[in-house]
Amino acid sequence: MGRASELIEFRRAFVWLLCAVLLPSVALVAFGVVAVANERAAVERKLAEEYGVRLKGIERALLERLDGAAAAVARGGVDPLVAGVVRDAPGPGLEEAVRRAAELPAGRHLFATAPGGAEQGLWALVRDARGVAAARIDLSRLAAAVPDLPAAHGARERAHFRLTPLRETSTPLQRLVAEVAPGRGATRVARLALGPPLLGFALDAELPGDDPAAAAAFRNRTLYIVLLVVLYTSIGVGFGLTLRELNRGARLSQLKTDFVANISHELRTPLTSVRLFAETLQSGRAKGAEVQECLDLLAKESERLSVLVEKLLDWSRLESGRRALHREPVPVQALFDHVGEAFRAQQLGATYQVAIEPGLPPLDVDRDAVAQVVLNLLHNAVKYTQEPGRQIVLRAARAGSGSVAIEVKDNGPGVKPHDRKRIFERFYRADDYLARRTEGSGLGLAIAKKIVEGHGGKIELDTRVGHGSTFRVLLPAS
Repeated sequence: MGRASELIEFRRAFVWLLCAVLLPSVALVAFGVVAVANERAAVERKLAEEYGVRLKGIERALLERLDGAAAAVARGGVDPLVAGVVRDAPGPGLEEAVRRAAELPAGRHLFATAPGGAEQGLWALVRDARGVAAARIDLSRLAAAVPDLPAAHGARERAHFRLTPLRETSTPLQRLVAEVAPGRGATRVARLALGPPLLGFALDAELPGDDPAAAAAFRNRTLYIVLLVVLYTSIGVGFGLTLRELNRGARLSQLKTDFVANISHELRTPLTSVRLFAETLQSGRAKGAEVQECLDLLAKESERLSVLVEKLLDWSRLESGRRALHREPVPVQALFDHVGEAFRAQQLGATYQVAIEPGLPPLDVDRDAVAQVVLNLLHNAVKYTQEPGRQIVLRAARAGSGSVAIEVKDNGPGVKPHDRKRIFERFYRADDYLARRTEGSGLGLAIAKKIVEGHGGKIELDTRVGHGSTFRVLLPAS
C-alpha cells in the first residue's frame, strides 16, 4: 500500500512538473509565431510608407510629363508620347470632351479617355488658334518612360517603378501596358492608384530579387526555430534528468525500506539468541558442560552482531569520505595470508582453495581494506553455496602490464541477468527468497566496490545461472 501511494505521489509530481514547463513553452511558441508574423507585417508597412511617398512624387512627375506632351502639340511641335494628332472627329465618345475643350482659352488643354472603338485610349485635347486638336497619347510609351522619371529628377532609386493596370484583364490597352513593363523577378512593396486622366491605372514600386520582408521573416524564423530546438532539448534533458533522479529517489527509498526490514531481521535473530542464552544462564538451568556451550554461543552471536555493526560503520565512513586508504606495496602472498587468518577467525565452517600465479608484482593497496574486500567476496561465496560439493577458489593472476586480478570463484546458483546490474548497489539483495534464507545487509558488495574504486581499480562479475559466479577484482601493481 505504501509503495502504491509513493508511486501515485511520484506520478502526480511529474504531471505537475510537466504542466508547469509545457504550458508556458506552448504560450512562448504561440507568442513567437505571432511576433514573426507581426514583424513581417511591420517590414511590409514600413516599405509601403517609404515608397508610397516616392510614388506620389512620380505621379506628379508623370502628370507634368503629360502636360508637357500636350504643350508641345499646342506649339505645333512633336513629342515621343504623342502617337498622332487628329482635328476632325477624333473618335466616338469624345464629342463632349471636344465641346469642353473648345471653350478653353487658347493654349490650354484637357485630357479625356475614349471608352471604346478602334481608337480607344488617352487623348489630349488642345485649344489652339485653329480650333481643337486631339493628340492620342501612346500609353505603352508612357509606361516605358515611368522607370526613367526618378532619374530625370536627379533621384537614384533601388526600386523599379511601373505603370500597371489596376485590373490586369480589363481592356486590351491595359494588357498592352502590362506587357510593356511586366516587372518579372521583383517584389512589389507599394502601389498608388492613379486618378484622372489615368483612372484605372496604378504606379507600382518593386524591389529587385526576393521579398525583403520574406528574407527578414526567414531569418527570424530560423533563429526562432533554433532557439526553440535548444529550449525543448534543454527541457527534454531536464525532464530526463528529473525523471531519473525521481526514479532513483523512489528506488533508493524502497531499498532503504528493504534495508531496514533486512537489518531488523538480522539484528533480531542474534539478539533473540543472546537473550535466550542469558536467561538460561541466569535461571541456572544450564549445568556443567551446558554452561560452556551457552557461553560459546553467546560469544558467537555477539561476534555476529559486531560484524554487522562494523559493516554499517564501514559503509558510513566510505560514504562520508572519512575512511582514508594507507597504500603501500603488499605482496599477494602476504595479502592472502592475512585474508586466511581473518577467514579462520570468523569460523564459517568452510574452506577454500588458493592459486597464485608465480612472479606477480606487489600490489599498491591498503592491505586491511583490500583484505576486507576479499573477505566479503569469500563470505558471499560461503553463504550462497551449499554443502556437500561446495567449491570456492581464491586465485591471483597477472592482468595486463600494470595490474593484478584477484578472483573468487564458486559453484553456487549464479546471479540472474536482471540482478547483475544492481548487485553492487547499496542495500540491494539479489534474490528475495534466497535473501530471506541467508543473513546479510545488502552492503557487502557495495562496500567492496567502493574500496576497489578508491584504489583506482574495478570489480567485475562473470556468472551463469546454475554454474556459479566469479568475482574479479583488478588492482594496480606497485
